[in-house]
Amino acid sequence: MDTNNKKTMGLWRKSGIAGGKYLVQRRDGTVPDWPYFVLGSKDPAAPAALRAYADAAEKNGMDPRYVTDVRVMADEFDNYRTEQGVGDPDAAPHRQDDPGTVQRMRNGA
Repeated sequence: MDTNNKKTMGLWRKSGIAGGKYLVQRRDGTVPDWPYFVLGSKDPAAPAALRAYADAAEKNGMDPRYVTDVRVMADEFDNYRTEQGVGDPDAAPHRQDDPGTVQRMRNGA
């Protein structure tokens, strides 16, 4: 990936973009009130992060099936990126915002 001409930035929520980059919503419609971080399969760093998380979850005695599922997801991320290409998680905004979604993010959903 050519990074010489790429506009990049840090975490959106730390770069003055109200609400951050993603709105995380549970199945019941509620949004967590704690900080969160979304990983996507096109992010080349995501599989390593998932594997490190699985290792920590295992050390903390979390359910073995959960740990295995996280490791399997890391493999799925690798496979997806191989098939679909690498993303650019540190890119500057490049899509048109949906005003309703942004308002929910600003309001804490």
